[in-house]
This record gives sequence, C-alpha cells and structure tokens, in this order.
Amino acid sequence: MTNSIWGKDHSIAQAYWRTGYADFPIYDLHGHVGAHYAIYMKRCEPDTMACHLRRAGVKHLVFSHHEALFGNMRNEQVYQLCRSQPDLLRMYVAINPHYPERIREDLAKFDAWAPFAVGFKFLADYHNERVDSKAYEPVLKFANERKLPILNHTWGGSCCSNSTILLAVAQKYPGAKFFMGHSFFGDWDGAVKVVRETPGNVWLELTAIPGESGIIERLVQGVGSTRLLFGTDLPWFDEFQAIGGVLSAKIDEEDMRNIFYRNAEQIFGENW
Repeated sequence: MTNSIWGKDHSIAQAYWRTGYADFPIYDLHGHVGAHYAIYMKRCEPDTMACHLRRAGVKHLVFSHHEALFGNMRNEQVYQLCRSQPDLLRMYVAINPHYPERIREDLAKFDAWAPFAVGFKFLADYHNERVDSKAYEPVLKFANERKLPILNHTWGGSCCSNSTILLAVAQKYPGAKFFMGHSFFGDWDGAVKVVRETPGNVWLELTAIPGESGIIERLVQGVGSTRLLFGTDLPWFDEFQAIGGVLSAKIDEEDMRNIFYRNAEQIFGENW
C-alpha cells in the first residue's frame, strides 16, 4: 500500500483506511428507502440502513422512498419513518406528477414535516413527464419562492430531464436549488454547461460516478468542487465504494472536503 493514496501519510484517505471514518461529517444527498420489485436489496429499511451509514461515518442521508415515488405510499408515512431515526434521516418529498391532488396536499404539509423534509425529488423519466411540463410547475414555484432543493434524476440524453431541459428550468427558477442526480451521466459537457450557464443554483450529484475513472477530476476541473455533492443512491450503490472513489480521485483534500460536507453545509447549514 505504500504507493497508493491510502499509504500517503497524514492524508484523509489513510485516516479513513485505518479507522473507517473521517474527522468530518459525510452527507449523502441521494438515497432511497424501501424494497424494489426488480432487485434484491439487503439493506433497504431504516433500521438496517442506519447501522451501515453510521459505520461509514455518514451524518445524514437524504432520501426518497421508492413506494412514494410511484404512488403506493404517501409522504406523510415517509415523514413518520424519519422520526424513527431522527438524527440520521432527512427526506425529499417524492413528487409523482400524475397525482396533482397529492402534490397540493404535500406542499400544504411541507412545513409540518420539519426538520425532516428538506426538499423534493423528481423522477421525470420514469414518470414519462418532462420537468418543464405544467405538472411540475406548482413544486417548481414553491421551491423557487422558498429557495428549496430539488433532486432531479438525470442521465445522459434522457427524454424528460436531459441537460437542455434542466438548463432552461434552472434559469427560469433561479431561487430553487437544483441537484442534478447522476450529473447527467455520460453527458459530461452538458453537465458542465448547465452549471456554468445558470445563476449559481445548480449542483452536480455524484451517484455512480466514483466507479468511472477520471470523471470526478473532469467535473472538478469543469465546474469546481464547490458545485459537486456526495451521493450514493443507497441502497442501489454502497457508501464505502462511493467514499473510496472520492478519496482516490486525483483532486486535493480541500476538494474532497467540499464534496463530502462543506457544500451540503453551505446549502443547509451546519445543524440541519
């Protein structure tokens, strides 16, 4: 290990390798809870996830529930799940654009779900509804007025949430904070363009990217580490794999600290 990043004396990576935790909090800003019909997930409920997250040094996981995204669970129930792990869990209010009445009800309840509800989750491609459609407008206006985050599922040239669509939406709603889940995976030039051409309200979230050689470095060079957020899509990906991917990237430790916790604290505050 002497020639590896883990062997570099007094480095964050070496400390994490030896102790299993860092000297700072880690915030995972992209997670899910609940089983999924298409795959077996060993850790997908709050109690089993909590042990894993604490072992990895994660202070908060911000998640949306699989069942809430697809309409089989209400966000009120997700709020109750957060209360079972109040120090650890925070929630994105899951938005299904095909249930406008539920959206109205959830926006009315948002304040009552404090401090657990911190923003919203859009899964536009799965719902086959463009982010710039009328269906999402009430949430976009609400988030814009209150300066709240929206975690968007983005992936390359997707039909409903690609970089062209999200660029226009982020420009139209400058008060909202747009977290681009997966960083428009594969459309790296588009990802950089969206950040550069919006008024400081866009961050790229890194789910799936730590497994891709050189992409973290490319994004740091393209937009700066202050525009990147740590996330894993837990339980789809693993915390340790994602943490290791950031720690082994060829970026400096200040960049790593921005990604793991400083940017989240800049958005949410230190005690959220």
